[in-house]
Amino acid sequence: MSTILNIRAGRCLTALFGICLLTCFMIISSCKKKEQDELKIPSRASFSSTAFIIEKDNADPFPVTVKLARPLDKASSLVIKVEASGTAANTTYNTSPSAKEGLITLDLPQGATTASFTVQSAHNFDDSKTIVFRIMSATGSAVLNDLNLSTTLTMRGNNWVTPEMTTSVATLGNFGSVKVNTLSDAKSYTLSGKNLSGVVSITAPAGFKISTDNITYSSFLTADVNNKSVTVYVKFNPATGQNQSITGAIVHSLAGMNDVSINVSGTEDGNIPYVPEVPLLNENFNYGGSSDFIARLTGDWIAYSAPAAIPVIYVPQGLSYTGYGSSNIGGAVTIQHGDFSREDIARTFAPKNSGNLYTALLVNVTEAGAGDFFFALRDAAGGFFNRFYAKDDGTGKLVFGVGKNTTVQYGTGSYKYNNTYLVVIKYDFAAKTTAMYVVDGAVTDVEPASPTILSATGTAPTSLNDVVIRQSDGVLSATVDGIRVATTWKGALGL
Repeated sequence: MSTILNIRAGRCLTALFGICLLTCFMIISSCKKKEQDELKIPSRASFSSTAFIIEKDNADPFPVTVKLARPLDKASSLVIKVEASGTAANTTYNTSPSAKEGLITLDLPQGATTASFTVQSAHNFDDSKTIVFRIMSATGSAVLNDLNLSTTLTMRGNNWVTPEMTTSVATLGNFGSVKVNTLSDAKSYTLSGKNLSGVVSITAPAGFKISTDNITYSSFLTADVNNKSVTVYVKFNPATGQNQSITGAIVHSLAGMNDVSINVSGTEDGNIPYVPEVPLLNENFNYGGSSDFIARLTGDWIAYSAPAAIPVIYVPQGLSYTGYGSSNIGGAVTIQHGDFSREDIARTFAPKNSGNLYTALLVNVTEAGAGDFFFALRDAAGGFFNRFYAKDDGTGKLVFGVGKNTTVQYGTGSYKYNNTYLVVIKYDFAAKTTAMYVVDGAVTDVEPASPTILSATGTAPTSLNDVVIRQSDGVLSATVDGIRVATTWKGALGL
C-alpha cells in the first residue's frame, strides 16, 4: 500500500509541475505579446508650411494643416499653442477646435496621415494681423518633428492692396533696321507697382539696352516702383555680325510675383555678307561607279613615283562626316602599303607662299604599323611638308602625327581603326609652324584655340603647290576622301 501511495504522490507532483510550467509559459508569452503590441513606430508631426495667408476677401474657415511622416499606429493627439508673439487680438478671429487658455487640442485617429484646424478671420481690422502657432506636445504614436513646429498665419486687413506690377505696353514697336554695333533711337514704356516688397529687376535680351534716365544704358537695371511709376527707355544695339531679324523680351522680376515681359524686335543690318571662299583645291573623287586606278580615271592626279606599279585605287564609295563641306560626295581612294614598288600620286593647286594654308581631308585607317606618312604637301622642288603620319600605339589603338618636314611629332590622344576622322593641317608661313587639328566631334566655324599637334621643327617651305598621296613598304592601309585646300579655316571646311 505504501508503495502505491508513493507512486500516486509522484504522479501528482509531476502533473502539478507540468501545470506550473504551462502557466509560466503562458504568462511569459502574454507579456511578450503585450510588449510587441506596445512596440509602435512613432510618426513625426510638423506644420505643412511655415506661413499661411487668409486674404481679405476670404470669409470661410481657413485650414491650417499638420502633416505626419507616416500613418499613426494608434490614436494620438497634438496640443498646439497660440503664441503671444502674434499681433492679432482674440476678437479678430476664432478657431475650430476652440483655443482654451491659448491651447488647441487635436485628437487624431489611428491611421491618420494629416491633421488640421481652421481659423476664421472676423475682418474687423484694417492693417494685416498675424497669429503664431506652435506644436507644443504630442501623445500616442505622434511625436514632434525637428523642423516646422511653428507657423505664422497672416490675416489681410480690409485696407490690404494686392501687390501688382504692370507695364504700359506688352510689345514695343519694331525698331527697324539698325547697323551692327550702333544704338537705335530710344523707345519707352512705363513700369508701375502697387504694394511691392522690393525693387524690380529689369533684364534686357541680347541685342537690346535699357535705361531709366535715357543717358546710361545697360543690359540690366533695378527700379523702385512701389506705389509709383518709372519710365524705362529701350534702344536696339545689334552685334551678332549677321544681317538678320532679332527678337526677344524685356523681363521684369520680383521675388514672390510672376514675371512681366515686353516683346521687342529689330533687324540687324550693315554687315558685309559672308561669301564662302573658293578653295584652291576641292577633290571629292567623283569619278563614277567603277573601281579603277585613279591615274587612269583623271589626268588631275599624276603618278610621280613608280608609275604603273601597284597603284592608288579609286573606289566608288566615299567617306562622310556630318557638317563637312566635302562629305559623302562621289567616291574615295585607297592606299595599301606593303612589299614591292608602289605608286605615289600628286595633284597641283595654285602656289601659296604667304599667310596661312589649310588642308582638310577625311581619313579612315584600317591598319597601321610603326609609323609612316601617307599624305603631305610639296613645294616646287618636290620636298615634302605638312606630313601626315599614322602608327599603332602597341595596344591596338591608332595615333596620328604631323611633321613640318622630316621630324614627326605624335599627339597624345588615341583613335579608333575603321572610323572616319576629319583632319585639318595648317601651315603658317609667318610663324613657320605646322599645326594639326583632329576633329572628332561637331564641326565648328571657328578655328580651335589650340591645335591637336603643333610642329615647328625642320626646314620651312618657301611655297606649297600640290598635295601628295603616298604608298610605301610599311604597314598602313587607309581610305582618303574629300581633300580641300584653302586659305581660311572656314574655306577648308566648306562653311
